[in-house]
Amino acid sequence: MNRLRFLKKNILWFTLYGMGITAVFFYILFPSELAKQRLEEWMRSPALELKSASLSPSLPFGVTLNNVILFSPQTPDHPLFRGDRLDIQPAWWSLFSKRKYVNFSGQAYNGYFDGRVGLKSFTQPFPPVEGRLNFSNMDLGKIVFAGVSFLKGVTGTAGGSFSYVFSEATDRNPASSLALYLTKGSYPLPEPFLGVSRIDFDRGEIHGKFKGGALKFEKIEIYGTLINCILSGEISLAEDVANSKLDLKGFLEFPDKRKMKMNVTVGGTIGSPFLRYI
Repeated sequence: MNRLRFLKKNILWFTLYGMGITAVFFYILFPSELAKQRLEEWMRSPALELKSASLSPSLPFGVTLNNVILFSPQTPDHPLFRGDRLDIQPAWWSLFSKRKYVNFSGQAYNGYFDGRVGLKSFTQPFPPVEGRLNFSNMDLGKIVFAGVSFLKGVTGTAGGSFSYVFSEATDRNPASSLALYLTKGSYPLPEPFLGVSRIDFDRGEIHGKFKGGALKFEKIEIYGTLINCILSGEISLAEDVANSKLDLKGFLEFPDKRKMKMNVTVGGTIGSPFLRYI
C-alpha cells in the first residue's frame, strides 16, 4: 500500500526522468551523418544544392547544420550563401494544413537571420510556395556577390526583411516585398565621377518587390557626407544573373555644395553595368 502511494506521488518525476534519459540516449545515438545525407538529398533541386560540414539534433524536433553553403549546381565553386549555423524546425502543426511549413534560424556573415518557408508538401520542398526572411547585422564586406560585379567591394552592415507568397489560384507572380537597411559603409562606383571613386554612406534604405519577372525598386536611397544617391527603377531578371538588365534612374546630390543635383542613369547588365550622368 505504501509502495503504491509512493509511486502515485512520484509518477510525474519518474515520467520526466524517463523522458530525460530517452532524450540523452537519442542525442548520443542520433545518426548524424545519415540524417545529413538525407536532408541534403531532400533539399536538392536543379537550381540549388545545400552542403554542410556536420549535423546534430536540435530541440524541440529539428536539426542544426554547421558550416553551410548554398550553391547552384552549374557553379559549385561560387557559393550563393555561406552560413556558420542553420537550425531547421519543421512546424508539425502544419501536417493538418494544406501548406507545410518549416521554420529556420541561424548565423552568417557576423549577423543573424530567421524565417520560414511554406511547401506544397514535405515530400516536395521545391519550389517553395511561400517564404519569409528577417536578417540583421550582416557584414556586407564578408559576402561574395557571385556574378554581381557592381556589388563587389561594398562594405557596411545590412538588416531587413524579404517575403513572398504565391497565389493559390494561379501559382504565378508571387506577392512579395523587400526592405533593406544599410549603415556605415561604402560603395565603389563602377566609373569614377568628378574625382570620386566611391560613395561613403552613413545610412541607406532600399524598398522593392518582384513583379512580372523583374525586381522593381520603389526606393533606393543612400546618404553620405559628400554624396547622396537617390534611385528607382527595375532589374529585369535573366536565368544567368549576370545578364539581368539594369534600368535605374535618379540623381546624385552633393550636400556640401548647397545640395547641387545631377541626374544619373544606371544601365547595362548586372555583369557589365554603366553609369550615364546628365
